[in-house]
Amino acid sequence: MIIIDAHMHIWERVDGRVAGEKTVVALEGGRIRIGDDEMLGMPAHMTDCAARAELVIGEFDAAGVAAGVVVQEYLDGPQNDYLLEACARYPGRFFVHALADFFRTDTVAGEAFALFDQGFRGLKLCAGHLLGKVALDDQRLFAIWERMEAEGLVLAVDFSEGQEQVLEFERMIANYPQLKVAIGHFGMPNRDGWPGQLHLCRHENVLLECGGIIWLYRSEGYPFSGARRMIREAVNEVGIGKLMWGSDWPRTMVDFTYRQSLDFVLFDESLNEQEKQAFLGGNAVELYDLRGAQEKQRLPLITEG
Repeated sequence: MIIIDAHMHIWERVDGRVAGEKTVVALEGGRIRIGDDEMLGMPAHMTDCAARAELVIGEFDAAGVAAGVVVQEYLDGPQNDYLLEACARYPGRFFVHALADFFRTDTVAGEAFALFDQGFRGLKLCAGHLLGKVALDDQRLFAIWERMEAEGLVLAVDFSEGQEQVLEFERMIANYPQLKVAIGHFGMPNRDGWPGQLHLCRHENVLLECGGIIWLYRSEGYPFSGARRMIREAVNEVGIGKLMWGSDWPRTMVDFTYRQSLDFVLFDESLNEQEKQAFLGGNAVELYDLRGAQEKQRLPLITEG
């Protein structure tokens, strides 16, 4: 089975903003400060708050993950140069999305085009940050969607909680029906995102990935029975071919291990082997054109001996 992590992060530095306003500052020992609030933003062993590529490659190799799809966040600040460097150092292990400043609607198209010209095959749209500020169907963004559709580039989008941005997206995708899209956080099923965000998968090339779902159901603990139930419900509603696994490394690892973020699906008896192969990697191989990905054998744990 080829396993692809369809939602994870790497960064060299933290220098971000939340909703274009509150600053995010890295401290030490995994701690960050958002505005005036201090919190653990990543595992404490990340002493310099850098979620470097080699750290997640180690997790991949231990858990049997072939490759990861890197999405970006305004929370961390743009990491475009570092992501291109990581792809060069670890060929075949990452598909990376560029991050552009969608708050600057008059210049973002030019910025996105320059990033595509550098080699990026995907673009991250942090839609939740834009709520009430920039509409997803703003015509100033149409040139971006047009080029992405024409070149088969992938748009990764994280919506706000609820369904407020669903109609904006519906109007946008109606103009670009072949645009490839991956919706993050499984469409926020327990934050009033369903059924609207889930039903967006009825568009031809729109898929849903579950990065961060264990954060949404963190109060349950492993093996996240509520998250499993939502995955089964989504399979019944839109089909297994529309769904992908993702971990949201390293943020969700403040609560749980990387293996737990994978194993709650890998060992879910409600999914058959064919469904697991599609969900854990097969669908991502197709969407991101990762046909060169090689199956990885997971390492046994010393505690299993």
